[in-house]
Amino acid sequence: MFNELAKGAIIAVFAALVLPQISAAQTETEAPVKKITEMLYPTVMVDLSNERGSGTVIFSGVRKHESWKDEKVWTLVLTNHHVITKAVNIAEEFDPKKQKNVQKETRRPVHVRFWDYNDYSTAVGTTGRVARIVAWNKHMDLALLRLDDKERIIENVATLWPEDIGGPYLFQQTWAVGSGMGNPPYPTEGLLSGISGKDAKGRSLYLSSAPIIFGNSGGSLWAHSKSRDRYEMIGVPSMVSGYGYGNIATHLAWSRPISEIREFLRENDYGFVVGDKDKPKPKKKEPKDEDEDEEVK
Repeated sequence: MFNELAKGAIIAVFAALVLPQISAAQTETEAPVKKITEMLYPTVMVDLSNERGSGTVIFSGVRKHESWKDEKVWTLVLTNHHVITKAVNIAEEFDPKKQKNVQKETRRPVHVRFWDYNDYSTAVGTTGRVARIVAWNKHMDLALLRLDDKERIIENVATLWPEDIGGPYLFQQTWAVGSGMGNPPYPTEGLLSGISGKDAKGRSLYLSSAPIIFGNSGGSLWAHSKSRDRYEMIGVPSMVSGYGYGNIATHLAWSRPISEIREFLRENDYGFVVGDKDKPKPKKKEPKDEDEDEEVK
């Protein structure tokens, strides 16, 4: 009887001491996994051979309007314009039909590198995919790429901070994720320090204390929603503050805000990414009159 009681007491003590530690360990394991899959995995490297930046997968799937059914899968990567600017060439050429100089734009393909991981977060290599620039805006410093691969759906896609629900707010915890200095994507942590910043052209910027460095451009800035229990993208890191001669303050990191991202997507007919009704596929343009110039945005 004593042995049974003693045995029961030992088991009870073991359960009281060890099980909470196991539970805590499980919680600690689960929390990073959620961060990794929701913030790290959608992050890619945008590779122009001699220059590299970051990008984020913001959509991967089939478009809803039936006119797009032949296009199959759309995988869209958001980045900064200055990351892909050398892949866009606007030149003035003489048009013999119009008998005058016109501006013509050419866009060369870029490579998007998806990182391969072991044990959730150990980067072991990359898988390269060819992508095309489908939209860009120099003043917003944003660009959108579409993968050539129209068969495979990317599993881990960023969730954008929803519209018309308020926020994000000052003092909110933030994470910046990107391929800084050409390394595998890594996170840094900080606070949302400013939501009313402006660039030289008067366009909106967020200020975060999550440090970024060269190569982080085009990546992602995140905040966590307790009510929706997920990490949501709130911006695209674009630049750091500088002082003196050539000195940078990596903890004063400026990002293109979610409001600009929504505006950019809608202006280029990709509003379906943020929940708008998908638009039908544009009809093929009729040949222009000879005296009509081709406009380059």
